[in-house]
Amino acid sequence: MRGAAEIAEVAHPASLLLGVLDELVEGLGAPDNVDELADARKGFDERRGRVFEDEELWEPWTQAFLEWFALERVASDGSPPPVVRALAAAEGDRADALRMLCTSHRSLFEVVELRPGAVELRDLLGGGMFAVDEPRALHGVSVGDVAELRLIGFAGQVRFGRTFCYHPSGTRDAIAMHARRMRGAGADRREVIDFCASLRVRCERYRHVAAVKVYQAARGTEG
Repeated sequence: MRGAAEIAEVAHPASLLLGVLDELVEGLGAPDNVDELADARKGFDERRGRVFEDEELWEPWTQAFLEWFALERVASDGSPPPVVRALAAAEGDRADALRMLCTSHRSLFEVVELRPGAVELRDLLGGGMFAVDEPRALHGVSVGDVAELRLIGFAGQVRFGRTFCYHPSGTRDAIAMHARRMRGAGADRREVIDFCASLRVRCERYRHVAAVKVYQAARGTEG
């Protein structure tokens, strides 16, 4: 017979899903992960630009790093991400949640529509449209904004992960231009996401320059 906590989790799929994700992230703090985390963070910062603890971007960048490490990062020895290893030992509802985390989708999304209980998004890298179940009001977010987000399909709905890295207002067209150019030159999805993230960090370094100009003037890794 299931306990009250289990019943509550089944009744609230979003709580179950994000609870499992949070457990994965918390597990990364184990002592035997210290060196691996430090090495991974160094590479993460090299690709995306380094953010310091006293900066506004520190919290969303750190959350994005930990989520990426838990769900995507393949170790130098070829070991799969922590989510895959956790799934191998999981059962029941927890296994279902882990399975959906394994198939989650991180990309650059444009906000197309905001309505009570849902957000309509366009994937700027893949072209798909998504209706995300979101009961909370997204304060400060407007139609046309672009953000690096993770979407997770679970219990018949699409939900947000913990990554929310917003790009400055008005940079949508420049981001779309970089995406087309870099993808046309053979860059993969992660390279485009990381390059655009580096532009967001660059805006913090050049606050005297309009963000749109920073994004328009930059060039991708293809030269």
